[in-house]
Amino acid sequence: MTEQRISGRGQIAIYLGKCFRLFQNEKQWKNFLSSFIIITIISLVTGPEMFSSYEATNKGAFAIISACIWSGLFNSIQSICRERAIIKREYRTGLRISSYILAHVLYEMFLCAGEALIVLIVVCVSNHSHLPPHGVVLPMFIELYLTVFLTTLCADMMAMLVSCIVKNETSAMMIMPFILVIQLVMSGVVFELSGITEIISYLTASRWGVEAINTIARTSSTIDLQARWVANAGDNCAAILTKDWLLLLVFSLVYIILAIIMLSFVDKDER
Repeated sequence: MTEQRISGRGQIAIYLGKCFRLFQNEKQWKNFLSSFIIITIISLVTGPEMFSSYEATNKGAFAIISACIWSGLFNSIQSICRERAIIKREYRTGLRISSYILAHVLYEMFLCAGEALIVLIVVCVSNHSHLPPHGVVLPMFIELYLTVFLTTLCADMMAMLVSCIVKNETSAMMIMPFILVIQLVMSGVVFELSGITEIISYLTASRWGVEAINTIARTSSTIDLQARWVANAGDNCAAILTKDWLLLLVFSLVYIILAIIMLSFVDKDER
């Protein structure tokens, strides 16, 4: 049986199965343990004011989103580049790059979904006495889960794109800290942004993830509605939250498309 005879869907199934075998054989389930440890530490320091006051909620949201971005980046930053030689060889025998990338996307979605669930459980247990009483457009638990999942997925797809571009795993790990710093510094929580830095912040997952959690927190009557970040937003929380989710999803899709395009040049790569 040759690779040329396998359909696109068939190739997706083959490579998705390979990803899950690696999940078991290389113990990639430890990613879930790492997420649990990180979010537990964060929950210990966010304090009882989380979801009760704006300042505490804003800082807590930043910490939670930072953990999501770290998990997403770590998930896939080496996933493609470590197989570059194999991809190049199989591409010449019929591998469809789109099928290969989509298989990885499905697998990474599985990882992100599990990590997001862990984050949601720990955050809700740690703040059970002062969680927002209801959501903006959906039940509060679902809104928090979607926010965490989409933020983690966006960071994951960004890292996968980098993994499609770099030469090797060492290069990928060297780039990862720079991506993380940009995401954290440009979130608009730690520093006031203006001019070019504010423009850059619009392209970060961290900005929209933090805004989404703050928007969900506004459903609590104890949150200061006059806080700076809502000064020009009005009271349309549903529109704000929907915009945040859509931006995170659009960013993810753009990264996926770019990853397919960049990896399509693998046969011309002399590395």
